[in-house]
Amino acid sequence: MAHSAPTHWLAEAFAPLGTTFGERLCISRDGTAVQWSYEGHSAIVELGGADRIVARFVAPPAVDAISGLPLAPVYLRDERGYALTRADCERMVADMVAFFSGTREPRFTFVAAG
Repeated sequence: MAHSAPTHWLAEAFAPLGTTFGERLCISRDGTAVQWSYEGHSAIVELGGADRIVARFVAPPAVDAISGLPLAPVYLRDERGYALTRADCERMVADMVAFFSGTREPRFTFVAAG
């Protein structure tokens, strides 16, 4: 199933990112992944099927107490991701704003360190 969303609501859904973080917010694309970054924090968004988006939230690296290596903690909001709907895109953007602003647990679940 191909999905197409009206451009106007996508722009409206993502507007809070620009409003909140301005020119300090960076966006890049690598194949099918889009990454928003702000002050060392990233949200990496990829299609998770025909009707879902999966977003991984990556915090700045910290030194692991056991290995002594810098590792970046990775969080998920929901393993199922977000539906390709206006409401879920708005929820994902709200999660990105919260994550970039310093919120972690209990809103997000730690899933890995890389």
